[in-house]
Amino acid sequence: MNKHTVRSPEDALAYVTDCTLATVTDLASLSRPPKHELQRQIDIAQAAIDWMDRFGVDYSSTRAADVKALGGKVAVWAEQFKKTP
Repeated sequence: MNKHTVRSPEDALAYVTDCTLATVTDLASLSRPPKHELQRQIDIAQAAIDWMDRFGVDYSSTRAADVKALGGKVAVWAEQFKKTP
């Protein structure tokens, strides 16, 4: 999803959710992520996805579709980006 394609409140929620999931990806992939910030972003993204579901917002063009494909939990989805020691 791109900022220039936002045309409605639903698009705005999808865009912000996608951006938050991008932040989760970036933080999770750090060798020493700031733990509390990563968890905070995961919680924000999870709330956004839950709202998208509740309000029937299409998430097919966002990272939220990948989260849903793995069961709908952002914390589970984020594990794939974490570095192993």
